[in-house]
Amino acid sequence: MSTPARKPSLLHSAIAGAVVVILVSLLIWGISFSPLRFVPFALAEQAYLMIAILLAFRYWPPMFRLVGSMPVAHRLVFGALISGMILGHYSLNGRSYYPFIVWGIFPHAAENHDTVNAYEYIATRADGTKVRLIAEQLFPSLVQIDRVDTMSPVLTEKLARVLAKKYNEYHANNPVRQVDLMNMIVQMHPPANESRAEPSCELLKHYDVSSDR
Repeated sequence: MSTPARKPSLLHSAIAGAVVVILVSLLIWGISFSPLRFVPFALAEQAYLMIAILLAFRYWPPMFRLVGSMPVAHRLVFGALISGMILGHYSLNGRSYYPFIVWGIFPHAAENHDTVNAYEYIATRADGTKVRLIAEQLFPSLVQIDRVDTMSPVLTEKLARVLAKKYNEYHANNPVRQVDLMNMIVQMHPPANESRAEPSCELLKHYDVSSDR
């Protein structure tokens, strides 16, 4: 009489999963430091954590029970959602995977710069006073817009005119006449025993919007 095959224990499965995580993380780590630099190190760290989370669905008992209790259709939808979020997360191109959010801050979090540039639209109103034109303030439904320094000159001008037009809808008695695109430069690491200086301003472009309707 043959002895029935024993099923692998949960401990053995967990050990196998841990070995897979270590091997894959070492591979990603090595690629991130290779001369070709296929994968930035920050993305490699994220990939390691993502692999660990995904393996938890297979080997961690509470997570395994949660997924196992789902109907098949729910598992498919849940898997598609997770897959889409991962693709969007690592694509670095949010337009390709909308509405899934790309956390573009992570690949650049470790970057260290001596200066930080902030691009601002500063408008001059009919009475000569100035006001900042903030896209997220004038269009509250927006979460964020592309960085101004990555836009083409045509787009930066269109954005300036759109912001001025929107502002004038709420301030018809004192409308915007011109918009200046300014580069605000902040020194992040002042010399020892010196306080951080005020941001310096550089005029990049001037737009006359007085004739816009």
